[in-house]
Amino acid sequence: MTATLTGRRQTGPRFLHRGALAWLRRTARNRRRATPVRLPPSHTNKAISLGLAMVSVILFGQIINIVIISQVQHSTTQTRLFEELRTGLAEGSAPLGQTDHTGALVAPGTPLALLSIPALGIQETVVEGTTSRELMDGVGHRRDTPLPGQSGTSVLMGRAAAYGGPLGQLTRLAPGERFTVTTGLGVAEFEVMGHRRAGDPGPSIPTGDEGRLTLTTAAGAAFLPDGVLRVDAKLLSKAFPKTAPVLYPASLEAAELPLGSDTSDLVGLLVCLELLILAAMAAVWSWYRWGQRETWLVFLPMLGALSVLTGTQVSLLLPNLL
Repeated sequence: MTATLTGRRQTGPRFLHRGALAWLRRTARNRRRATPVRLPPSHTNKAISLGLAMVSVILFGQIINIVIISQVQHSTTQTRLFEELRTGLAEGSAPLGQTDHTGALVAPGTPLALLSIPALGIQETVVEGTTSRELMDGVGHRRDTPLPGQSGTSVLMGRAAAYGGPLGQLTRLAPGERFTVTTGLGVAEFEVMGHRRAGDPGPSIPTGDEGRLTLTTAAGAAFLPDGVLRVDAKLLSKAFPKTAPVLYPASLEAAELPLGSDTSDLVGLLVCLELLILAAMAAVWSWYRWGQRETWLVFLPMLGALSVLTGTQVSLLLPNLL
């Protein structure tokens, strides 16, 4: 009788209750499985996000480079150029015209004059050439014009904001203000005649031993030039002798004219960009495989140096009076 009872299917109230509980548990489990679960982002998404963040940092670094770091570069370069110019003036080897003592054209970037404008607190070493590369160093002398202090019209060009912005305050230079330019020929004194922009009439062409000097920079808001500003000055001191010109306006390249850009080193820009991208990719890989602290320690100086190099190459493509 006992065996018979145990072999039958037990359907009493106790076993019905257990079956209902089991069914409820299964239903609850199924509902939990059907509820969507927000999964954490994959490693690929994290890598993309980190890569985009580094690109943003690099772009921000380019802005910092031209706004802040370029000022430091200009100051450092000016210190070196002033020492070279002082040595050249003391030794009598400073350029006296478009050519040097050997008859060769003065090399672009050569220091050849000292511009002193007391009213603006400017004392700037002037270099030969007016491309973006030369104007990173300081005020540049347009190569097809005579030296300041010689008869004729000499032209000096300088940046308005980036790399020290040496001529960024020219609008404050009022007519009648005086300043000097020192070259290997001596000290020439000038008096401001007035300002002009595109379309404004210029001063009369100097004749005989008359001398002129035109200071040129970008007009408009800082880093957003909308034209060219020129300040004309007349020579007060006696004009220095000059040799026959070798260069003429047609001899200049477009990069040497106001607001010109230098495209002569696109290969250097490409190499810097490639190195910067490779370093950024390596930093992303190191972030996951090596560690965050180690990545910052190793790659931050590397990315900073490459950003400065790339920023310098990019600046060559920007207007030379920026």
